[in-house]
Amino acid sequence: MALSNIERHYNKHPEDLRLQRRHGMVEFETTMHHLHRFLKPGMQILDIGAGTGRYASALMAEGYSVKAVELVKRNIEVFLKREPMAYVIQGDARNMPFIADATADITLLLGPLYHLIGDEQKLMALNEAKRVTKPGGLIFVAYLMNEYSILSYCFDEERIADLMARGVVDNNYHIRAQEDELYDYVRMEDVSRLNTMAGLRRVTVFSPDGAADYMRTRLNRMSEETFRRFIEYQKTISERPDLIGAGSHIVDVVSG
Repeated sequence: MALSNIERHYNKHPEDLRLQRRHGMVEFETTMHHLHRFLKPGMQILDIGAGTGRYASALMAEGYSVKAVELVKRNIEVFLKREPMAYVIQGDARNMPFIADATADITLLLGPLYHLIGDEQKLMALNEAKRVTKPGGLIFVAYLMNEYSILSYCFDEERIADLMARGVVDNNYHIRAQEDELYDYVRMEDVSRLNTMAGLRRVTVFSPDGAADYMRTRLNRMSEETFRRFIEYQKTISERPDLIGAGSHIVDVVSG
């Protein structure tokens, strides 16, 4: 059921367009900024949950060898239309027998954990990413943040009382996603717990978008000069511990 939910979502909400809008551009450029801190010529990159290949395409254009894995057929079609020579396989981040052990210098896991509900499902994907990454290699793991959903969905849309009454949000205002839901949300302590369980060590963690999702209309009104400065601002403050959990996403950079 969860997989059909994912396909329905990405058929209706094209991921390629999201990363071309201003709030998505902040996320993309900040993530690329941090990737470039660790990339070296000749590195092998594995993009798990590649979507329509926005990151893979950019890295291929820079000369990197990129293998991509994506679950949703429509996303693969969009990707291959733009990059006919791309290496992309349809597959599930939790089980990738078609990828050999210790294949990638850098593994991207920038979407699958949004949709995997609960620790067990997330750990399956983390363990697979760890397996296919070379010793000493890095895994970039993206998560959706609890407080973003609490503020933007639960409070702003007046759903909080009903969700708490149904136990979907607990008394500590932590979302408890049900198995058939599309998204799961975390706090930093959840991410740290998953790292411990998977035997992963944090190298750094950053917020790729910060306030961008809250500021969509404001971003769209900004002049090009001010918007470019906002992107530079987000790059500069993206690792600040006091701001990490405030945006809609984080990217945890970890090593096995």
